[in-house]
Amino acid sequence: MTAKDSEYEFYVGAQTHLEGASLEIDGTARIDGKIVGRVSVKHLIVGPGGVVEGDISGETADVEGTVEETLTLTGKLTVKASGRIRGKIQYGSIETMEGAKLIGDISTDWGSEPPVTANESRLSALTSAMGPNTAFGEKEDNSE
Repeated sequence: MTAKDSEYEFYVGAQTHLEGASLEIDGTARIDGKIVGRVSVKHLIVGPGGVVEGDISGETADVEGTVEETLTLTGKLTVKASGRIRGKIQYGSIETMEGAKLIGDISTDWGSEPPVTANESRLSALTSAMGPNTAFGEKEDNSE
């Protein structure tokens, strides 16, 4: 193990293949090999040759390799140019580099209020510009 490897609570080397895993890691995990299974981790790093398949959950992730099936994060997902993610992807915030690939059901948490669409914004602006006493299709009566 090199000094670089000791920065992680869990490390899977490039020549390692771990299948049927159910891991819960309170810290950082770096995957340069392959893991198939369930992984719960605070921060996940998938190296350029790394592959993680299964149900992955955590706070944040940096992906340079491949992630498949389910990735659920409460915080930031960073996908580097060589990163590939396929499956159901949920994140708090996202940063992708040119060349990154994401395929599947991709979503984020908008918070407690539904997002305002462009049409709703335009309608609201038009309604307030027309004034409170004007309804659509009616003309204002300015005769006095």
